[in-house]
Amino acid sequence: MLHKTGEGGLVKQGLTLKEPVTDGYPDRKADVELELEVPATGWYILEAEAQPRDPEQLKKEDTTGLLTRLAYLQLGTARITKRIVYDSYKGGTQELGKFEFGKKKEKLKIWLPGNLVFYTITVKPYIPPVPPKDAEAYVPRVLPPASHPRLWVNNETLPVIRQRLQDTAHQSAWMKVRQAALHKFAFAYDPQREVSYNEKLEQAIESKAFYFLLEKDRMVGAEAVELMVHYLSMLEFGNITYGDISREMGRAIYTAALVYDWCYELLSIEQKTILRRHMQRLARDMEIGWPPFFGVESIVNGHGNEAQICRDLLAMSIAIYDEDPVPYKYTAYTVLEQLVPMRKFEYQSPRHNQGIDYGGYRFGWEMHAAWLFYRMTGFPVFDDNIKDLPYYWLYMRTPDGKMLRDGDMFSVKYAQSDSFYWKNPQTMLLSYAYSGNALFKGQFLRQGGLPDNPVLFLLLDDPALKPDFELNRLPRTLDFGPVLGSMVARTGWEEQKESGNVVAEIKGGGFHFGNHQHADAGAIQIYHHGMQVGDLGLYLSYGSPYDFNFNKRSVAHSMLLVQDPAEPLLFRTKTNDGGTRFSQRFPRTVAEVLNDSWFHTGFVRSCDYGPDPVAPSYSYFNADLTAAYSAKLEQYSRSFLFLDLKRPDVPAVIMLLDEVTSADPSFKKTWQINTLNRPQVAAGRFILSSSLKGRTGTTYVNMLVPAARDRKYQVLSGDSSAFVSGDLYSARSAWPEAKGSRILVSPLKETKQTTFVTVFQMAEETHAELPLQFTERAGYVQFQVADKLVVLARPGSLLQEAFTLEVPGDQEYEVIVAGLREGFWNLSGADGKLNFNAAVLKNKHTVSLKMKGGRLVLKPQRVYNAQEGILKNSTSLSGGLGQK
Repeated sequence: MLHKTGEGGLVKQGLTLKEPVTDGYPDRKADVELELEVPATGWYILEAEAQPRDPEQLKKEDTTGLLTRLAYLQLGTARITKRIVYDSYKGGTQELGKFEFGKKKEKLKIWLPGNLVFYTITVKPYIPPVPPKDAEAYVPRVLPPASHPRLWVNNETLPVIRQRLQDTAHQSAWMKVRQAALHKFAFAYDPQREVSYNEKLEQAIESKAFYFLLEKDRMVGAEAVELMVHYLSMLEFGNITYGDISREMGRAIYTAALVYDWCYELLSIEQKTILRRHMQRLARDMEIGWPPFFGVESIVNGHGNEAQICRDLLAMSIAIYDEDPVPYKYTAYTVLEQLVPMRKFEYQSPRHNQGIDYGGYRFGWEMHAAWLFYRMTGFPVFDDNIKDLPYYWLYMRTPDGKMLRDGDMFSVKYAQSDSFYWKNPQTMLLSYAYSGNALFKGQFLRQGGLPDNPVLFLLLDDPALKPDFELNRLPRTLDFGPVLGSMVARTGWEEQKESGNVVAEIKGGGFHFGNHQHADAGAIQIYHHGMQVGDLGLYLSYGSPYDFNFNKRSVAHSMLLVQDPAEPLLFRTKTNDGGTRFSQRFPRTVAEVLNDSWFHTGFVRSCDYGPDPVAPSYSYFNADLTAAYSAKLEQYSRSFLFLDLKRPDVPAVIMLLDEVTSADPSFKKTWQINTLNRPQVAAGRFILSSSLKGRTGTTYVNMLVPAARDRKYQVLSGDSSAFVSGDLYSARSAWPEAKGSRILVSPLKETKQTTFVTVFQMAEETHAELPLQFTERAGYVQFQVADKLVVLARPGSLLQEAFTLEVPGDQEYEVIVAGLREGFWNLSGADGKLNFNAAVLKNKHTVSLKMKGGRLVLKPQRVYNAQEGILKNSTSLSGGLGQK
């Protein structure tokens, strides 16, 4: 039926059905038949425009917001395929997909859905991604062996895998594989019909192929081949783009690659041809494209840094190398020439720039690439620093089984369950097996193992490597190094919800890599019976106004904000939050990271802990964060000192110093911390609290500079916590972050330079805070709390001149001095009994000793008659000795 609509005086003609039909595979004559003509045979993209005939009726039917209308199409003699022509996400303008024209003129038959007006069909050439010149000319330095198998095993390692099956630790997994392999899988093959993704079928095929690899049961192997050829011939994803469908496409390609390699001796020439054709057909529709160089995607970041290349296309290219070496040239180029050098640079810092969740997910796929090359050739292609990265997840773990926040965290939606325990066992399996790290194997088992993927477990696990669950041997503090500057310090390694352990983190210095990484240089987090200080952002949907204006931005984190009203807004942002530069650009090469200042976020001036390298009493971090902000700042440095007091009432104290100079004194400077529960304000201090399993932690926050009379504060709680510069970005969520609180403190006077000095005391239950003495000096500030006498240099500089300290005589004190210039310093007492030289190390800048009473003189020199190395009167010394 011809249908006309008019908008703005224009009349559009379209086709619609006279009578409603039931959506489903067509059993009637086509509703529309067109003849399409193209200039040459080959692949083309079809686009369609359609709209609902009765929009109101469609709204009633769309109860989930995911309504989809499908049409069926047949081009020439190809089989009928279903395609989305209208959905609630893209509306009525849809790309129907890629179609192959075998002739210049082809008939297109269309079966329409009900309640839809079909207006236009557009044909345009399909232009595949163009490989870079370097990729086209690339000669891989690492090649697959001439023999099969070559995926996960080769002729040298296959006997090892077989032998390990005899170990009792592998019996359960092998039994699962055997049962799946020997069970006949029912699959109806019809080349004129298409089927959707079938995960259970793929798992059965993988088990059968693996069983043939190990047992050489030709009947089982033949079934794996037949199922794979039939399934891949019928498999069609149409024009689905939602739900990261590339992951399902890639899994099908990967499964086909396993069959191609493991059952190679059973494949006929025709079967090999069919598998290669359909693997590359599916590859064309992946986000990374085929060849794998789609412009916006990259193996370094984004979805391209997931399974698409590192597992799926790499496995395909290795398997089919004998018959078609070109795909391997492309995938080897992306992995070996793009990914490997980038990660060698990045993993100097043992943490992932995409954060806890996306980092764990994406790193797991990189480990697939590392393993595929290693097992194929017998030698590693990635730098050995890849082996240390999982320490990141060990150190970010909080006693309740969750994690400190970092990046976009999709796991938060599950974290409200009392039994929630953060896990990524597949990544841990890949990591411990690759590194031979028993602690990582302990974490793998602690996270529940991998019962749903017995094939991968049997391929990688070495039963001779016994798990280690004892984390107490690890240093309680970790310096994450220069690329992703940060430090995590803790008072213990307990993993019980009732634990009174304190865990704290500070970030700052290094580089920014975009995507799921947040604008959080300088941010701090404190856990004590729950999150006391941390982040309020929730990852609800990527790129939404809430995501780009609150969740990923500095304002959602506990850090410094400086408001320049004229600061430009980039990357679809609407609100000026006063924070660090927000970026969605990411570097693709090491040279780009180092030479483009856009990616710089400052540098770590100092990081050290000691004197005990395993259970340090102090952990010091200082970063220059100027580069993280726009030109609104001339200088900004932040110092952070974590004290493990090793006492039950107040287990830890943190000293936080900020020194900021703005380009204009009128730029408002705001010191901010965020907390989940509404804080109390009493006697000029903020009192934070959190409770877990009936135990409560209290954090006393005392800002010493500016003094109470020289500052103003604001507390934004509940719905108003996401109120930013006049814009409200509330999150509809039951999670506590959506109703948290932001504490904002600003000086009353407008000045270019502002200093903030703040002390956090984490106390158990209702214990009072400890007495605190504070003194300001020209180049440093001095604190006395519990049995600690602390000197902290001003954040933006190092102490260069001699100075004197008076140590009280009421008890033995640990004297901690942080911020000394590197080189020798002489420490001497007025009575002459104490006189020694300390070597203060570059990038550490600390010294500590214990003494009771007297005057301590520190001079930036080496006195040769000092009693070096001789410790008198129970005095102990640490001179920048904390090591990872």
